[in-house]
Amino acid sequence: MAFYTIASLEQGSQEWLKWRRGVIGASDAPTIMGENPWGSKNYLVKEKLGLNPPFNGNAATREGQFLEEHARRALVAEAGFDLEPMVIQDDKSPHIAASLDAMSANYEHLFEIKCGKKTYEHVADKATVPTYYYGQLQHMLMIVDLPVIYFTVYRPDRKMLTMQVPYDTQYIKRLKIEEEDFSKILRSRGHKLQSKFKGKLVS
Repeated sequence: MAFYTIASLEQGSQEWLKWRRGVIGASDAPTIMGENPWGSKNYLVKEKLGLNPPFNGNAATREGQFLEEHARRALVAEAGFDLEPMVIQDDKSPHIAASLDAMSANYEHLFEIKCGKKTYEHVADKATVPTYYYGQLQHMLMIVDLPVIYFTVYRPDRKMLTMQVPYDTQYIKRLKIEEEDFSKILRSRGHKLQSKFKGKLVS
């Protein structure tokens, strides 16, 4: 395990939004892998270049953001240890980063929280992670190098559900190739991806 934590970046802030344009983040992974039914690589390239407006959310995402803190508190009560949101950067590739919903102080427990009704119903019914989130989870595991990530779905009127998603070696091999190819496309278009390490090294 080795990665950087960037305490100076607050998720959702203008500085964080600017930072996201210069890195390949976890939420970019499903699009890069062709698993996002709502986005394409071409659109993402233009978004990173500032040619397309970034997605600023809708009613569903705003509800999810509002409920995330409630879910994190519920997870803390259930797990018995503190969890905090965190922005991290890969220790080998400065342009590979992720914004984590919840990680323990000892960096041994990582949670991704989803609060949408559709996602909750999918997990409750099928006990699987929706395909369009799988790349996001594996991108995080690729950076932190933990054996599992905990995928939690939360609705205020339902039982919180958590499932373990293991590190997928074969998928991550493909992910690294696809993300590096995507990075080359951005650089060929004049994009200056993040090239410096920031924050505190955890190892």
